[in-house]
Amino acid sequence: MRARISSKLLIASGFLLLGSALTAPAFGQEYTKREITRTTEKELAASLEVAFGTVTVARGDRSKVVIAEYWRDRDEKQRLEMSYEISNNRGNLDIELTDSRKSRKRDDSSISWEERRSDHSADEDRHLSAKFTDAVPIAFKIALGAGKGDFDFSGLKVKRLKVSVGASSADLRCDELNTIACDEVIIESGVSKFSAEGLCNLNFRKLKFNGGIGAYKLDFSGKLQQSATAEIEVGLGAVTVYVPRDMPVRVMYDESWFSSMDFDDNFVRVKKSLYETENFRGSDKYLTIKIESGLGSVKLRTR
Repeated sequence: MRARISSKLLIASGFLLLGSALTAPAFGQEYTKREITRTTEKELAASLEVAFGTVTVARGDRSKVVIAEYWRDRDEKQRLEMSYEISNNRGNLDIELTDSRKSRKRDDSSISWEERRSDHSADEDRHLSAKFTDAVPIAFKIALGAGKGDFDFSGLKVKRLKVSVGASSADLRCDELNTIACDEVIIESGVSKFSAEGLCNLNFRKLKFNGGIGAYKLDFSGKLQQSATAEIEVGLGAVTVYVPRDMPVRVMYDESWFSSMDFDDNFVRVKKSLYETENFRGSDKYLTIKIESGLGSVKLRTR
C-alpha cells in the first residue's frame, strides 16, 4: 500500500479570508493555528497529507472552511503548509506537513503565521488537528504514512472519501447520518491496525477496502438509505466485519485454500461462495459485500 506524500501545493487565490490565532502551547512545543473563513464556495475538495505523526479530523465551526492546528516539538523540522483557492464555486484546499527547508515562500498578503515556543519538555510529538465546516459537501483525500489517525466524519457532508494509511493505527467513525449521498469510499490500510465504525452512516453507494498486513475491523452500523456495495480485499491481514442484525446483507467471496472465512448463524449459505441474511430476499435496500482474501482471515458477524 502506498502512502505517498505529495509536495504539490495549490497557489492561494480567489476571494477568501485567512486568519491565524495563537493560544498557549503545550510544554516544549511550538503551536500554529490557521483558519479559512467560508465565503462563496458551494462545495469543497480537501486534501490532507502527513508523512508521520498524530492526525485528527472532525467537524468544526460552520463559518470556517477549516481550522487547522499543529503542535510540534521545537526541534521538529516539519511545518504546517496550507493553501486554498476557489474555482467555479468549489474550494480547493491542501494541507500538509512538509520539511521547512523545502516549503515555498508564503504569500503574506493572504496567509498569516504565528508561532510560540516553550523551554519545557514536550508531552508528545507532532499533532495535527483539522476541523471542517458542515455547511457544504466535502470530497476528502487523506494520507497518513506512519503514526496515529482519528478520523471522525460525524455531522459532516461527505461527498467522497479516500483514506490511505501506511504503518499506522487509525480509527474512523461516523456517528451521525450523512445528509447527502456519498459517491464512493476508498480505504487503503497497509501494515497497520485499522478500525471503522458507523460506515453505513456515511450513506455510500460503493465502498472499497484494501488491507495488507494488519488487524482490521469494519463495522457497517447505521441505517441504509440506498442499496450499497462494499468490496473488501485482504492480503495477510485479519478482518472482522460487523453488520446490524436487521440489515439485509448478501456476501460473495472467492474461496481459497489459503484463506479462512467464518460466518455466524445469521448468515444462510445459498450456494458455494454465497451467503445471505434471512431477510435479504424481497428487500428494496440491501448491502452487498464482496470479499477477496489471500492468506488472511475474514469473520462476518451480526449484532
